[in-house]
Amino acid sequence: MNKTLFRLSYLVLLMLLTNCANIATSTKQYKDMDKLLLQRDVPAVITQVESNKGKSYKDKDMVLYYLDLGLLQHYNGDYEGSNTSLSEAERLMEELYTQSISKAALSLLLNDNSLDYCGEDYEDVYTNVIKALNYLQQNKFDDAFVEIRRIDLKLGMLEDKYGKLASGLNSSKDKKLDMQAGTNHFHNSALGRYLSMLIYEKEGKPDDAALDLTKIGEAFAAQPEIYNFSQPPLSDSLNAGNQPKLNIVSLIGRAPYKLAREFHIATSKDQVTIVSVDKSVDEVKLVWPGIDPNYYFKFSFPYIVDKDTDICRVNAVVDGKTFELGKLEDVGNVAVQTFKIKEPVIFLKSVTRSILKGIAAEAAKDKMKQKNPGLTGALMGFATDVAVAASENADLRISRFFPNDVLVTSIPLPPGEHSVVIEYYNKDNVLLYRDDKGTVEVNPERLNLVESWNIR
Repeated sequence: MNKTLFRLSYLVLLMLLTNCANIATSTKQYKDMDKLLLQRDVPAVITQVESNKGKSYKDKDMVLYYLDLGLLQHYNGDYEGSNTSLSEAERLMEELYTQSISKAALSLLLNDNSLDYCGEDYEDVYTNVIKALNYLQQNKFDDAFVEIRRIDLKLGMLEDKYGKLASGLNSSKDKKLDMQAGTNHFHNSALGRYLSMLIYEKEGKPDDAALDLTKIGEAFAAQPEIYNFSQPPLSDSLNAGNQPKLNIVSLIGRAPYKLAREFHIATSKDQVTIVSVDKSVDEVKLVWPGIDPNYYFKFSFPYIVDKDTDICRVNAVVDGKTFELGKLEDVGNVAVQTFKIKEPVIFLKSVTRSILKGIAAEAAKDKMKQKNPGLTGALMGFATDVAVAASENADLRISRFFPNDVLVTSIPLPPGEHSVVIEYYNKDNVLLYRDDKGTVEVNPERLNLVESWNIR
């Protein structure tokens, strides 16, 4: 009899864990993709992404699927296909955000991993950057301007976006803590201004172009959390005299990724204390009226890690002459800082969910033990504990193919054909990769934009 009961409890535990595994973030699909990408076999990576649709990219991960696909298509030079994919990702992000506001009160007790992935805010913003680059490569200036304006629009709405989400969660019947969004420190993208400046300059609007150059300086001066590096020299971007320019944009490194940090919760009368296991976050004490003492729970919470790159210097070698590119945008900084806007909201949501779920589990365990005294009740209680813990997986979904840094330069050149090579060096001045663009025609009537990438 004891063996039968043990097997029954084991099956219950297995079923619970299987269900919990369905809400865990899957990253196994990226292992082979990363190897292929280092070999610059982008078509093979695209094939892998497409073949994983409905598998590693489940229905709730379609934003992630279209972001990954659109970025890879961009690197592969399929600018039209990239915009189609990224437009679908953008459409889904907007649609899912609208749904999340209307259903916020109902989702308070749901793990984010079980919900549709809405995209990180930096992904939403840089979707428009990549789309603008796609349009510029097709000489569609008006379409590129639309994307650049959307960058400004989205940055201006970030605080309001999560203020609305916090308000929706606060209206839940299960709400115990007042939620408020963080502060936005990113209002002005130097990269967006730079692309706008190039377009204005090419369209013969020097005053507008000069204003964008001023706005780039303001972006660096007013946003030290984002631009914690020196502004690159951009004088040649506008002051080229009568010569046309070769404009070079380089996308380097890999976008940030997410890790999980474990937190423990201990309750006392009318209060909860929250500590991070790795001690990296200060202890938090929150008032929770009516809660009983001596409960202990845990949960995992995501945080964004800026990924290091081996690339320390990028040179453009034009007709044998070397020009160093300057760093204009740190996408990793933007990812970390914009995540902080929603972090207070999703942190308190995680705390609330963990406590309410844990209390409900404790009550359920007591009933199990009353109805099934002895080993069976104990095993079922153990299964409940394991299942609850496993269901608190942090949502680690994030696109893997955004660059981490964007470097630029503008080189005045006489009209005609020029040999162009982009070279990538590490900190020891070792050449990592040589992107030979061959012969590039510099035409006074065109933007003359050359793009290179090395996201190692």
